[in-house]
Formats: sequence, structure tokens, C-alpha cells
Amino acid sequence: MTKPNASVELNAITKSYGSTTIIGDTSITINDGEFVSLLGPSGCGKSTILKMIAGLASPSTGTVSAGNEEIKGPGPDRGMVFQDHALLPWMTARGNIDFGLRSARPSLSKTERADITRTHLEQVGLTDAAERRPARLSGGMQQRVGIARAFAIDPPIMLLDEPFGALDALTRRELQLQLLNIWEASHRTVVMVTHDVDEAILLSDRVLVMSKSPEATIITDIPVNLPRPRHELSEDASVEAETTALRKRMLHLLEH
Repeated sequence: MTKPNASVELNAITKSYGSTTIIGDTSITINDGEFVSLLGPSGCGKSTILKMIAGLASPSTGTVSAGNEEIKGPGPDRGMVFQDHALLPWMTARGNIDFGLRSARPSLSKTERADITRTHLEQVGLTDAAERRPARLSGGMQQRVGIARAFAIDPPIMLLDEPFGALDALTRRELQLQLLNIWEASHRTVVMVTHDVDEAILLSDRVLVMSKSPEATIITDIPVNLPRPRHELSEDASVEAETTALRKRMLHLLEH
């Protein structure tokens, strides 16, 4: 079976509300299999761009395409993980993942859904919590379920809207590493919104830095050429020096 093209392209898009242009003329090409982060100050339109790719918002001008097809609305080729995990509170962790599969992949049998659900619960370390409802899960565990549900659907394109923003530092790093493990096993296209420079460096192939709004746009496209896998911070001096240089460059762009 031929792998579908999972590239993403924003062609001269803008977004206006009334007379105010929030996002100015912006063009982006994200290649199939890349992990790309959108980094920028609050209110610059990062999440709006992600919603355009998801089909949850439309540009005022320009076009957004996925796999060379113009996006007209949401589709099963694009999965999304929100900062708010958006779990169904009356369903267990297992039930939330199974529900996502039934909705997005109705051709699967009950046995196939059960196998996929079990695999993805294992990947995020929640086998023992499979029968708990969200109210009985910590914030980090709830977000694990949200990530497992999105990846279980197996979309070619994954969209992450600050998925770890509400978590403490230790849980955040643990989930970042779990996300890396899942991504490195599949290398699907990922677009992530973040305001965390270190998170962007750890996870990304490229970091697109946005300017402030109004008329925010991509001001710099920074390649992150650090070796993979990046499961832990490298003790290699040259890698550490490159990481420090990337961090300084991104912070300078955000501050100025």
C-alpha cells in the first residue's frame, strides 16, 4: 500500500477579524514526515494557523493544503491534540480511545479496535489505568490518553496545540520523550504549536518563528540539525554547543 502524501502547505494566507489583520501574508511548506514547531509570542496566531490546517478555521485570503489537496474542513487525515485533553468524562481511558477509533475508522472490527487501543495505552504507559475515567486520572495521565487517542487513529498528519503547556516540568519532559518515541516509530508529519524554546529544540526538525501580532508572520525558518534519537540531553560537547546556540538565537528573535 502506497503511503499517502502528508505534506502541508500554506500559500499566501492571511487572517483578519474586522479591520484588524491578525496574521499577515504567510507561506509555509512542511514536508512529508517532518516534525515542525510554530514558536512565537502569545497572540501571534500560532493556534489559528494550526486550526486552519485542521480545517477548524479558514484563512481570510490564500489557501491551505494537505497532501496537495486544498483543506475545506476537518478530515481523518489530520489528528489533533489540544492543550485541554478534551476527553469524554463518562468514558474510561480505554473507552475514549475506542470511541475515537469508531468515529474515525469505522471499518475496523471490534477486535482490531481493541488491539490498537491496547497497543497505544502501552505506548503511553497507561495499561494499568485503562479502566479509569478522566476524573480519576492526573493531568499528565489525561494528556497521555489524548495523545494515545490521536495517534491510534493513525492520521498521516498530527497537529499538537501546546499539548504539554499545563503540565509540571517533570511530567512535561516525560511526555515529550514519550511523544518522541511514538513519532520516531512512525515519522508521520507533525505540526506543533509551542511557546517553549527548549521543547521546540528537543522535538523538531524545523522551528518556524513568528513575529508579534497584528500582521504576524513567519520571520525565520530554523533547521534543528541535532542528531536523532533525542531521548535524553546529549553529553556530546558539540551537540550541547549547537543546542545552546539554537536556544540563544530563538530567544533573541522572540525578545526582539
